[in-house]
Amino acid sequence: MKLPIINTLCSALLVFAVQMSALAQDKQPVTTTLSLKQAQEYAIKNNANSRNSAIDMEIAKKKIWETTAIGLPQISAQANYQHLFKVPELSLGGTTYLATDLPAGTPITSDDINNQNVYMGFTPGAPIALGVKNNTTLDITVSQLLFSGEYIVGLQATKVYYTMTDQNRQKTEIDLKESIANTYAMALVFEQTLNVLNQSLGNTEKTLNEMQQMYEQGMIENTDVDQIELVTLTLKNAISSMSRQIDATYDLLKFQLGMPFADKIVLSDNLENIANTVNLETLISTQFNINNNLDYQILQTSEEISKLNLKREKSTYLPNLAAVYRHNEMMNEPEFNFNPKDVIQVAMNIPIASSGMRNAKVQQRKLELQQVINTKDNLANGLQLQYINTRNELTSAYEKYQNDKR
Repeated sequence: MKLPIINTLCSALLVFAVQMSALAQDKQPVTTTLSLKQAQEYAIKNNANSRNSAIDMEIAKKKIWETTAIGLPQISAQANYQHLFKVPELSLGGTTYLATDLPAGTPITSDDINNQNVYMGFTPGAPIALGVKNNTTLDITVSQLLFSGEYIVGLQATKVYYTMTDQNRQKTEIDLKESIANTYAMALVFEQTLNVLNQSLGNTEKTLNEMQQMYEQGMIENTDVDQIELVTLTLKNAISSMSRQIDATYDLLKFQLGMPFADKIVLSDNLENIANTVNLETLISTQFNINNNLDYQILQTSEEISKLNLKREKSTYLPNLAAVYRHNEMMNEPEFNFNPKDVIQVAMNIPIASSGMRNAKVQQRKLELQQVINTKDNLANGLQLQYINTRNELTSAYEKYQNDKR
């Protein structure tokens, strides 16, 4: 009886092993050949920060619609169930009539009234219920904002918010491209350095072999051989260290690209091609325009946001106007229902006094705006100085590169 169970288990294990093998084959390392430009484009699509900046753009679009929807009609419905343990009642009196104990058909005289043979009778009326014991009501409300200063300013702020989000996205892409370029060039430099070290090691080992033969023939001393052997060991250590640095640089590049560490990268560009893309004369002759600087643009947008914040606080002095329509339905209508089914109302909220709170907020927004202006002016001076220093560093680096190349 145990044999079928064992066969079933073996079959299941075999299927599982085949599936895992297929999965492992699907996850085999991929080799990707990238130029510098291709690496930057790959990073923009796959880097986590770049993807998040794209998501921020979508969030900004949704935020614009969220703010816009505040001024559009709002519809809500509410259902309520009510149970009254005791229904209130209303009595409207009864019926008054003349009654007598005399036989039917007997004429009534004044003596009968005086002798109280005829008297007044009263029949109480049936009470009227002012509600129902169990009831379910449905309220439908439609509201529309007619005027709000804060809402108008909020619409303007969403557009500026979207602009700043887009500028931050561009800033992320620029920083990412710069990081990719630096790491890409670093990997090329390390690989070229490794090639030079390997060539030097080959020459040194050849020299060491020749000197060992000369030492065996008694032409040189042992110390000369030891010196070359020490140089050989130093080069081998340098090669091992450089190999590890190359591996670490490639891992850093994969991280920046958003690429799995198991994949392999082949760099198709070389240092000379990258250097030839730089036209020093064009870069130096270009006049610095601070308005083209993205950091400065972001601060300009921050200034616009601060101005809108100030405008929003000032708008709190204005009244708000809204219209509301409400419809009410009852499952069980009482005999007397004093609640109207349809109601429309217009409400105005007029701010009168806040003990200086609104004025304090306005003053805070003014001070915050001044801070942004001061920061923007300081950044303008800093960017001008940075441009001068960077231009000088670029000139010196390019001249050094040309000299080293010669």
